[in-house]
Amino acid sequence: MNTTIDNGRPSAQKVADAFLVPRDLGPTLFVEAGSANLRNADGSAVREMNDAIYEALGAVHPDAIGGQVLLKVHVGEPRCITRMNPAYMESSVRFAREHGASGVAAGDTTVAYTGPRGHRENPMGDASTYVRLARRYGWSTESDAGIPFVVLDRPSTAVPGQFEFRQEQQQNELSGIGRFKDFYLAGGFAAADFVINHAHLTLHGLAGLAGCVKSIAMGCSALRGKMRMHQSLLPHFDAELCTRCGRCVESCPEGALHLCDDDPCPVVDPELCIGCGECEAVCALGKGAITLQAEDITDWQRGQETLPLRMSDYTIGLMNGRWENTIHVLHMYSVTERCDCVNVAQEPMLKRDIGFLVGKNPFAIDQLAGRMLAQALRDEGRQLDEKVLHSARAAARHVEETHGLISETRLERIAAS
Repeated sequence: MNTTIDNGRPSAQKVADAFLVPRDLGPTLFVEAGSANLRNADGSAVREMNDAIYEALGAVHPDAIGGQVLLKVHVGEPRCITRMNPAYMESSVRFAREHGASGVAAGDTTVAYTGPRGHRENPMGDASTYVRLARRYGWSTESDAGIPFVVLDRPSTAVPGQFEFRQEQQQNELSGIGRFKDFYLAGGFAAADFVINHAHLTLHGLAGLAGCVKSIAMGCSALRGKMRMHQSLLPHFDAELCTRCGRCVESCPEGALHLCDDDPCPVVDPELCIGCGECEAVCALGKGAITLQAEDITDWQRGQETLPLRMSDYTIGLMNGRWENTIHVLHMYSVTERCDCVNVAQEPMLKRDIGFLVGKNPFAIDQLAGRMLAQALRDEGRQLDEKVLHSARAAARHVEETHGLISETRLERIAAS
């Protein structure tokens, strides 16, 4: 089953702009777990850890903030038992409110696959399946998080007076960021004045290491952005409208379109197509015979070698204008070999938890987290597959070489009392 992308549906905003990437985003703060079991901690242990995280947040961003604040989180699938602990949101909620926020909410987007967080299972106007799952695991005003949960691409979940948004997505047009020329932000992410990006460190079959970058790239983009990163947004042709002019074939940057004498319209090679939409844009100037359709992702291994770089470029686009107003908090406990999107119960890789990393450079944080995970495994007599470390290193090196963002970060420690 295909999902047609409605090119006529207006986004909240369409921006043609140059992008800016800062050179240095400052230090990263490390809150060490010590002997604490962070996933199952409660009482004084949680309070001490929240106090340390609060201190780290203030060190990273000492300035006042205003407007509505989004705590980007990950709920995890129903059978995941190593998920992010919402009890550690208290420090971020306190920080946001004491620094001038008008409202605070936790949120995440629907996903491209099936399940209680799926985009089909949560149609526009009714995301109750997702919200029930979130509430079940502590993401609600009445539960551990202590704040409402919103589905960032489902405006029906917005909270009047606290966290408001009206659009499923916002399209921003930016040139010069890898293979992408436009970026689709989830409406709730676009509407946030300040973001604290809470990510849970895991390994990932495609991305290698899943952390802050994946949380922004996949977790804050609308469905169309997810499909582009997964190379699953393909052109479909209306043979009755197609004039066989060949402009789309000539404009394709990857040579993925072919027009033979016997074909009524061009044919796409899905292995070459990167879903950039250039063909649709060219055709729209004439007959409009091309629509972009999001194919169900049946081969999740497709494009595995370059997915970390595609996510890096998409993160650069999504973060444009947001670098100073976003803090990343990486939860390094209950680290598993597969991500929290996998609907199975997993055992943590480590006997002891690592802690939290807090800073403004998601690429540097992920690279640092990979090193810390590798060292923690060595301390327990195990080795981490070098391919996992390579993904975070490659992403950090890519953004430094291509966009100028320093890939290393100065590490400062904060001890929980």
